Amino acid sequence: MPSFGDFVHTQFFLKIPTPTASFGSKTIIITGASGGLGKEAAKHIVRLGASSVILGCRSLSRGNATKREIEARLRCSPSILQVWELDIESPTSVKRFVDRANALPRLDVLINNAGLQSQKFTVVYNTERTIAVNVIGTFLLALQLLPKLRETARNYRTTPHLTFVGSALYDVARWPNHPGEDIFAWFEDKAHFSAINQYNLSKLLQMYAVIQLSTIVDPVGSTANPNPIVINSLDPCFCKTGLPGNDLSIPLKVALRVFELTARSAEEGASLVVQTASAGRETHGLYMRAGKVRKYDPIVQDAKKAAYIWELLCKKLEGLQPGILQNLR
Repeated sequence: MPSFGDFVHTQFFLKIPTPTASFGSKTIIITGASGGLGKEAAKHIVRLGASSVILGCRSLSRGNATKREIEARLRCSPSILQVWELDIESPTSVKRFVDRANALPRLDVLINNAGLQSQKFTVVYNTERTIAVNVIGTFLLALQLLPKLRETARNYRTTPHLTFVGSALYDVARWPNHPGEDIFAWFEDKAHFSAINQYNLSKLLQMYAVIQLSTIVDPVGSTANPNPIVINSLDPCFCKTGLPGNDLSIPLKVALRVFELTARSAEEGASLVVQTASAGRETHGLYMRAGKVRKYDPIVQDAKKAAYIWELLCKKLEGLQPGILQNLR
C-alpha cells in the first residue's frame, strides 16, 4: 500500500502525461469499456491512430452510447469503433466473444479492465462474485485470447500487449485464516464474505496470477520465442470511475463522496492504462504505478501462495473451458 506521502503526491501533485505512443494499424480490445477507465482509454487509443477498437461491454446499449460519444468528440470514422457484448460472468458469453476475436486479422492489445467491487454477497463460478469476475472471468478471457496475440506477434513482427488493470489495494488485502485446499470454494460460503476486504483480495489474487502467467508465457531473457508478447499490470491511481456500483449502504456512499474529493479523473487514470498497454518488454511480468515500474510488495512475493492460487485457477479455467490450458504451451 502506498505511504500517505506517496498517496498525496500521486493524487494531487503527480503530472500524468497524455499518452503519445502510436497505435497505428493496430486492433485493440478493451473490456468494461462502456464507462470509466475503459471509455477514457478508448478515447486515447482512437486519438492515437488505432485501426480498430473493440469495446467489450455487458450492456450493448451503454456500449453504443459510448461509441457515439467518442465518435462525436473525436470526429473519427464510424468503422473504427465496434461494440461487442461481453459478460465476464458468463462462460458462454466469453466464448462467443473469443470466437469473434479469433476471426479478426490481428489482435495487438487486450486491456483487461472489466471488474467490480460489490458490497453484496453473490455466488458466480462457485465462488464469491467479486473474486469470480476480477480473477476467474478475467483469466478465462485472457487465456483464450493468448493464441491470437501470439499469432499477431508472429505474422506482423510486432509486440502485442496483455494488460491487466489492478489496484494498489492488493497490499492491504487480508489473507483468510485456513481457507483450506480451495480458496475459491471456501468463499462460496457467505460466512467468509467481507465486503471491505473482498475487492482488495481479488486484486492480490489477480496479481499472483499475472506473475505466474508471465513466467510461463515468453519470460524475459528467454530466446525460445523470437516474437514475444508483453504481459503487465498497473494501478491507475484512485480515480472517479463508478467502480463500487449502486449497492453501497448510505454511510458508505457518503464516505465515498467525501473520499472522491481526492480522486483523479478517469481520463488521467486511463492515460496510465494506455501507457502500460504500450510499454516495452522490460515491463513484462511487472507492475506499474504512477507511470513507473514498482517493486512488488512482500505479500506478492509469497511463492507458495502464488503457486497455490495459480494451480486452483488453472483447475477452475480448465473446468469452465476444457483445453484452455493448452494455450499456455
